Amino acid sequence: MIKKTLAILLLIGSLLPVNAQNYKFQALFIYNIVKRVNWPPSSDNFKIGVVGSKELQKELEILSKKQKIGGKTIEIITLTPSSIQENEVHVLYLGRSSSSKIGDIQTIIKSKPVLLIGDKAGLKGAGINFIDNSKEIKFEIYPNTIKEHQLAISSSLLNLGVVIE
Repeated sequence: MIKKTLAILLLIGSLLPVNAQNYKFQALFIYNIVKRVNWPPSSDNFKIGVVGSKELQKELEILSKKQKIGGKTIEIITLTPSSIQENEVHVLYLGRSSSSKIGDIQTIIKSKPVLLIGDKAGLKGAGINFIDNSKEIKFEIYPNTIKEHQLAISSSLLNLGVVIE
């Protein structure tokens, strides 16, 4: 019994750094993705809202202290599905645990210039979704969804992801 418990703890412990690295890479991907989007003029800080992922939020906060987007300070905001309406953001990251709320979130951001990024492959309504195949991080791009939000993406971004029409 003790050996089984120890083996399980060792297995879980060995997975933690991989997951932490995954969030770090996702934060870097998000930063590099948003640099390849043409945003409407704004005098505010560049705001990234995070729903359902404390781990990614932590990595984005670390990154935001070192980087800027379009010369603007990056501000990371913790959101819940019910608090999205009161907060103007440029990017909205939807963690896997909150992906079932996509319909409600789409209604809230429908006509706004917001890039919705999901942590679940095939998530309909997001402009970009991460694909986690455990070996590397890839992402799906839905260019038509992004255009519906009055955003334009660079061709270099289209070449980096899996384009879904």
